[in-house]
Amino acid sequence: MPRRLRIALVSLYALENNGVRHVAASLRRAGFQVTEIYFKDWVNNNFPWPTEQEVQALIRLLRERRVEWVGFSVRASAFHRMARYLTDRVRHALRVPILWGGMHPTFVPDKAIEIADAIAVGEVDDAVCDFFAALDEGRDHRRVPGFWVREGDVVHRNDVAPLVDLDAIPFRDFHTRDDKFHIEGGRVTVGDPFITNPEYTLLASRGCPYWTCTFCSNTLTRPLYDGKGKQFRIRSVESIVSEMEYARELCRNIRIVRFDDEVFPIRSGWIDEFAEKWPARVGLPFEILVDPRMVSYDPLKKLKDAGMRALCMGIQANDRVNQQFYNRQTTNQQIIEAQKVFRRVGVTSNLQIIWDDPVSTEQDKDELFRMLMELERPFELYLFGLTIYPNTHLARTLLREGRITEADIEGINTHAFEQFRVDLSYPRSKEDQRWLALIVLLNKNFLPRSLIWKLYESERFKRDPRPLVAFAQAANLVKMAGVAGEMTLRGEMTPLLIKRWVNPRSLVTM
Repeated sequence: MPRRLRIALVSLYALENNGVRHVAASLRRAGFQVTEIYFKDWVNNNFPWPTEQEVQALIRLLRERRVEWVGFSVRASAFHRMARYLTDRVRHALRVPILWGGMHPTFVPDKAIEIADAIAVGEVDDAVCDFFAALDEGRDHRRVPGFWVREGDVVHRNDVAPLVDLDAIPFRDFHTRDDKFHIEGGRVTVGDPFITNPEYTLLASRGCPYWTCTFCSNTLTRPLYDGKGKQFRIRSVESIVSEMEYARELCRNIRIVRFDDEVFPIRSGWIDEFAEKWPARVGLPFEILVDPRMVSYDPLKKLKDAGMRALCMGIQANDRVNQQFYNRQTTNQQIIEAQKVFRRVGVTSNLQIIWDDPVSTEQDKDELFRMLMELERPFELYLFGLTIYPNTHLARTLLREGRITEADIEGINTHAFEQFRVDLSYPRSKEDQRWLALIVLLNKNFLPRSLIWKLYESERFKRDPRPLVAFAQAANLVKMAGVAGEMTLRGEMTPLLIKRWVNPRSLVTM
């Protein structure tokens, strides 16, 4: 039935925000008038503060759309300060209630509800329709599971909503156009800003089968649903393939599909069905994420034959840091053996490392470097800055041990804005400059390992790593040019990617 309530959903600095698209699709299916607004995007591995012109463009658009509720997607705690600023500006200008959703209000609901009029906690793919239906029909929206509602000094705290059936969630809505907008630099563009992107992201599951990594947001969401059902859920292959058939009708430029699961579901019967249906009905190359504990030849070979082009795997750190601080029960040897499997399968491996942590010693970094030197080439390396999410086990441990202060936790700290992907120009100690420069050189196949060993052993670069950093930057540029050329040939290079990543003064590592 048609609904009277007009709702706006605002994505902050993420044109590919799938959470906003899923919620918008659910609300539209329930009959609500929904406006999607993609407010800015990140530039050069950075998140610049919105200008007054951009804020006014947002307020003007919300007024023109006669919006009655505004929902901000606060997907990371680093956005807390920015979301608060925009909430205050919109509320002051339009006198409309504000809803916050995303991971941040789930992490720290008590802080989020001090600012927003209501917050969504946990999975609300279905419950969001119940919440707004209650408002639309004049019923009590303060008691809807999955939501907290503030009235003055009184906060109505409700339990989480039931876990959703992943196959029942409507596909992200790419068929509507006139109710989607992108704001950048004061300019408002009508239409979905991501519909022409050559990379399509997809989820085959929700949750994680391991749930142990102390830095991960899953350690916060899992306790919410203890005793409430199976938390790691896998979509049916038929649902996934049907979504891709729908998406290809509307997103005509798809060249590659990236499965954005915590880990891709490696289960024999499911893999067999996927390996049969994907090439027959989709036929696009795809990339997945795996964990060292799940790597084996047979399922990966089936996926490779079905079109898998590359996979990502988290290394994170060396044995000691992984096991004592991150609670990742993996070993250096498992990672070495996993890379051998990737080479046998013949698939590109993108290996991920976490840097800027307060616990790794020089010995830990040396061990990590030596382990990486043992890996069979070729491989790619992605270096990420450690994000310390509020209330995680890692945050509590580091605070208790005095290794960090509250100012180091996301929400107050914005390290994720500055070093989501590590770059060599960021100010660090001499020791870390040297280690990062050496690690950046490891996956450059045009550099012999004998040369890297000599650079590693040089006492000169221990005293002054700047020439080594300059050399690593030059090698990084060469690698980046090669990657860009390959992507251009495959039709995957876009102005959006160039805007996001290419900054001569602050190049991400590749």
